Amino acid sequence: MDHDYNIKSRMIATKVVIDMETMQVIHKDEYEYRGIVVLCAGVVGMGLSNPPLTLVNTLNAITQKYIIPTLGDVVFIPSPAFWALTREGKKFAGGEIVYPEVTQEEMTGGAYFGDQLLDTAVVDSVVPANQLWRFYRQSLSVPITDIILNRGGSGGLDLLKTKFEIASASFLQKLCRALWGTSPQNTSLDIDNINSWVVQTTNTIAGINRNLAANAFWKPQANVALGGTITPAQVETGYQNAVFGYDEPDTLLMTNACYAFFKNNFLATASNAAGIIRSIDNMQDKQAVQGGIRYHFLFNNAVVIPDRFNTANNVHLLNSKYLYPVFHEADYFTVDPFIKPSNQRVLVSSIYMAWQLICRSPRMQLAYTGAPA
Repeated sequence: MDHDYNIKSRMIATKVVIDMETMQVIHKDEYEYRGIVVLCAGVVGMGLSNPPLTLVNTLNAITQKYIIPTLGDVVFIPSPAFWALTREGKKFAGGEIVYPEVTQEEMTGGAYFGDQLLDTAVVDSVVPANQLWRFYRQSLSVPITDIILNRGGSGGLDLLKTKFEIASASFLQKLCRALWGTSPQNTSLDIDNINSWVVQTTNTIAGINRNLAANAFWKPQANVALGGTITPAQVETGYQNAVFGYDEPDTLLMTNACYAFFKNNFLATASNAAGIIRSIDNMQDKQAVQGGIRYHFLFNNAVVIPDRFNTANNVHLLNSKYLYPVFHEADYFTVDPFIKPSNQRVLVSSIYMAWQLICRSPRMQLAYTGAPA
């Protein structure tokens, strides 16, 4: 039967670029489609099921499937710590990263009178901390034949765009693991991670050996043992160790399980109370009341953040003014053009980045050990 009178042919746009000042269309990707508009992203093919279908073979030949136009994620893990620290990240250049550290007070001063001889000794009070750039990559390979077969108005999602999104998310996972020193991103080629800076106290980092008594200035605050519990009093003890005047820690990182234990310290536990409820005027009559704590909360000046990459049984108290990632300006999420090997019909590209995690003042950082799992 001819149903042309019922189905119109139309152009379906997959990408439109508009100049917001002139409202003119600069670029448009589109294709001609003839069929029901709601099914324009569908695919024709085998695989329909019985039940619910009865005419399986017939419907396999004439019926479109609908592909949801976005990728679902059931594998990637976000790292709030990576997001929080990269906000303070900076881009530098140069062959290596060197930053000067004042290691001692110059004692050539003080009270004097009259013609008293004054101490004019020269004091060498600065040492260089030196870190190496670390390079990361994520490859992306797509067979050209698959690209050809993916083309067309009813092909669903664009293959190259889909693979690039997956590659970008995969790259981010490697950077998050590297930030925490989680396998397999914990080799000698990886960056100096949070645990290396904050938990360890006898390692050599940025070229300075912490195991030497003369280099005690390069150690973080001593670890605070929690003994399987986490209470405000325990955290406060460590917190004050990392406070210098008005310069206080701003980030408190822990596992999700430990976060639940710590949060419970701030919730009402009486049998007739369901937790903290915040209401203003008659808000409780207009929307659901709030029990517990939404999102994050502050402990003193530190935002308490659960992170699934956080090392088990450790809690990290950070001052992100001094601990943050740096990125090389010439290799900051650099993407290679697609190239084809001479002996394969495959398009290959890679994403690159050079970075490092630096700490300008380790004494402003502290770790709690023995936290609840």
